[in-house]
Amino acid sequence: MTDLTLPLEAFALNARVNDFLLDRLTPEDLTLSDGRGGMTVAQLLSHMGASRGGWLLEMAPGFAASTLALTGGADPWSWHTTDPALIRAMLRAGDEAAVQAVQSHTASGTPFADPHGAGTFHTRPALFLTYMTVHDAGHRGQIMTLLRHAGAPPERLDDLENAWAVWRRPLSPETP
Repeated sequence: MTDLTLPLEAFALNARVNDFLLDRLTPEDLTLSDGRGGMTVAQLLSHMGASRGGWLLEMAPGFAASTLALTGGADPWSWHTTDPALIRAMLRAGDEAAVQAVQSHTASGTPFADPHGAGTFHTRPALFLTYMTVHDAGHRGQIMTLLRHAGAPPERLDDLENAWAVWRRPLSPETP
């Protein structure tokens, strides 16, 4: 097992959970907010995808091009869309860029840059993948709360909670 095996596998599972959620949200769901200035579901999902590019701009800018292409060159931290296909594209582009950056920096032994002292995982690049997995899980929890407060029926919420089952099933027959 390489140093990256577990973080890469967990990050792949995280992507599957994000896809599972996106596949089940309606256009109405994307507009839900707490009514108190919090992000809408679409903004939360946009932020989840674009934050990968935002971090990469800080610590490994050569890997941020695919996410910047989707923002039209705009700052990823302020980008959002209500288009589920574009959200999915941003999540996938950000995931791929994050994995490439982590693999490259791990293989070369070169730490991530930390130009602003923000703590950019420079001592262990693989922690970036773990951080993004936890980051996404927190925002998915917010999305579930918004759906619950909007009156989503228990059966629908149970279906969405089933996304967590991918963590208990292997990605492939070779994975224990």
